[in-house]
Amino acid sequence: MSSPVNSPINCPNCGAYFPSTAAGLQVLAECPACRRQTQITVFPAYDRPVAVGVAAEKVVMEGEATCFYHPENRAQVPCDACGRFLCALCDLDLNGKHFCPQCLEKAMTKNSLQAIERTRTRWDIIIFLLLLLPLMPCFMLFVPVTALGALVLIGVKWKAPRSLVSNARLRFIIFAILASIELVAGSIMWWTMFLHQR
Repeated sequence: MSSPVNSPINCPNCGAYFPSTAAGLQVLAECPACRRQTQITVFPAYDRPVAVGVAAEKVVMEGEATCFYHPENRAQVPCDACGRFLCALCDLDLNGKHFCPQCLEKAMTKNSLQAIERTRTRWDIIIFLLLLLPLMPCFMLFVPVTALGALVLIGVKWKAPRSLVSNARLRFIIFAILASIELVAGSIMWWTMFLHQR
């Protein structure tokens, strides 16, 4: 359903309505009440129909599926998480999936829905730190251990949700190469130290 478009536009000075259509308001226009010259830029959304929510339908026939939360309302869809029937009032559509209020609240608490997640772990930065920190002189002995840890993390987190601000897969490939180099160099360093102690 949609509501009528092109509601009147008010003058920012006196609040009177401009008689012009949206197309005519792209240039300087004079307010019919206060005569003030005003340029109004109308966004394309102004001409789009406004979507209106669907009202819940009451049960008409006996034996019809009813909403789990509102037994007097007809069921529209099942919840994709728990399977409970939902009326149009309880149906929370999220990217084509339907959730009841309870399941959506649980998903938000556990941060289990990718569409509504608020934070995302930057595994690429953690792996970079695992590769960088042992290169400091006081931690040089840990290079093979942290390089191996970085390679394991890359393998485990390869399919994890990507960062929204960078290309984590490309970084994973670069860090895997660096981790392999560090692992080989660190292992050679350990082997050399072992031979010198004998």
